[in-house]
Amino acid sequence: MTDGNYIEKAFGQAVRDLRLQRKLSQEKLSELSNLDRSYLSEIERGEKTASIRTLFKLSKGLKISIAELSERFENNL
Repeated sequence: MTDGNYIEKAFGQAVRDLRLQRKLSQEKLSELSNLDRSYLSEIERGEKTASIRTLFKLSKGLKISIAELSERFENNL
C-alpha cells in the first residue's frame, strides 16, 4: 500500500476479514463492540484511526485477544 493512510487501511482490512470469517454483519459487530455502525464502517474502509479503547472494544466483540487482532493487522502491512 502506498497512500498516506495505508496503516488505517491495513487495520480496517484485518477487522473486516475477521468480521466476515465470523459471519457477522457490521450491525452485529457494532452491537457486540458497543460502537456505532457507521464508525465501524469508516474503520473498515481505513477512513478513521481506531483508538486503543476502540481496539479493545473490537477485540471483545470479535472474541479475540488484542494481540491476535494486532497480529492480523501486521500481516496486512
